[in-house]
Amino acid sequence: MNKLVVSAFMLLAFNSNALETITGKVTVVEATYMPGTVTFRMDTGNSSCPKGKWLKWTKTDENNTVVYSTLMAALVSGKKINFYINDGDTTCTGTYLHLLSN
Repeated sequence: MNKLVVSAFMLLAFNSNALETITGKVTVVEATYMPGTVTFRMDTGNSSCPKGKWLKWTKTDENNTVVYSTLMAALVSGKKINFYINDGDTTCTGTYLHLLSN
């Protein structure tokens, strides 16, 4: 039984990606490339995606539209977001996005 648990844990560990999080406010949303891609900037950054670099969201057209709406809500309300990228991704393409309450 212990070997099964260890094997399952190792399988999960090798199949998961490390994520980086950028937390801050949206400062601009670029709609030119919609619905294929949403690009935007935040008031903060990290080592992979420094402040001022264009961040991207590229998934299905339907998903991009929902993310665009979320980013616009964050921009207009002044609320912060958590923007997640894969560890070391200097293309700054998002994997998850959370709109924060404060």
